[in-house]
Amino acid sequence: MALRPVSVSELNSYIERVVTTDPLLRSVVVRGEISSVKYHQSGHIYLSLSDPDSKIDCVIWRDTAVSLRELLKVGDEVIVTGSLRLYKKTGLLQFSIRQLEIAGAGAAAAAFERMKERLAKEGLFDPAHKKKLPAFPARVGLVTSATGAAVEDMLRIIRERTRMTDVLIFPVPVQGMGAGEEIARMIRRISALDPSPVDLLIVSRGGGSPEDLMAFNEETLARAIYDCPLPVISAVGHEIDFSISDFVADARAATPTAGAQMAVPDDRELAHDLEKAREQLTLQLTNRLMYEELRLSRLSDRLKSEMRAALTGREQELERLKLDLTRSDPRALLEGGYAIVTGDDGKAVRSAGSLDVGGEYGILFYDGTARCTVTAVTESEEKR
Repeated sequence: MALRPVSVSELNSYIERVVTTDPLLRSVVVRGEISSVKYHQSGHIYLSLSDPDSKIDCVIWRDTAVSLRELLKVGDEVIVTGSLRLYKKTGLLQFSIRQLEIAGAGAAAAAFERMKERLAKEGLFDPAHKKKLPAFPARVGLVTSATGAAVEDMLRIIRERTRMTDVLIFPVPVQGMGAGEEIARMIRRISALDPSPVDLLIVSRGGGSPEDLMAFNEETLARAIYDCPLPVISAVGHEIDFSISDFVADARAATPTAGAQMAVPDDRELAHDLEKAREQLTLQLTNRLMYEELRLSRLSDRLKSEMRAALTGREQELERLKLDLTRSDPRALLEGGYAIVTGDDGKAVRSAGSLDVGGEYGILFYDGTARCTVTAVTESEEKR
């Protein structure tokens, strides 16, 4: 005999009756770690409690929330008292908290801090080991889920920013049991390839609860990133989320979108920068040309002035020499009425005492020569 099908409303009504009438569920004390928390504008607080294996959604109604003295945050370990309720319209099962006591920092948060401190002491976070991101990567590898908003956002951002970069997707699970090891194994496989198929890796997943991001807090993944010869960007969750992979990676991006923006240049910005550089270079060259033209003009003027001064000096020197030469030219003396007496050898007779009475001598005038015979020689009294 086939069972009569029931409606969804009937099923939820039945579950609601079971939950609300079970005496064991009317008042339950639960210990767990806050894995997500949201303060709603209505005054209610919505949070999730977790342990290593399970999670349950909870609500603190406004009347109870106003009595809390401490701000709740992810990682707090709490002890809560309350009851289960089912929101029949959506089938959402919630734990309604009537009392809450902060028990401690939380096992998961404490484990996170212990691992972080240990890896830091080993030098995995040391800035000296971090590799510089390539300015113009030819190929970028995305180590992430092949489906979902994160990979689509990164592909869209890279396509919008540049046409110079190819993208390779290396699909991996990004949450759940074994996800951290799978991501680490993929990174090690890529690291072993020679030549490398990519210039840069982005290890990424979108936002989620701390449980969803646990894969990126695993030590095996941290060591795979540290040992990777390629630059690695960790782009996990939202801006407020921090994972071990963020600290060990060469660069941390607040979101997958930010990781894509960090990985590749923006062609439009490059074009704008190139245009600005061209304008600045043109201006510098123009200024330099004008400066050199002015400098050459001044140099030309100075050279011309120096040449004119030198030429004037040479002309004056030439005139002085010409005048001296004119003054020392014997013909000038002859034109003044003087004459030169020469002997038979053609040499000038310098003294009257050198003349012989009866001797014949030549007389050189400015316009000709003559011959004479000495009839007498009279020396000056000073000579006598």
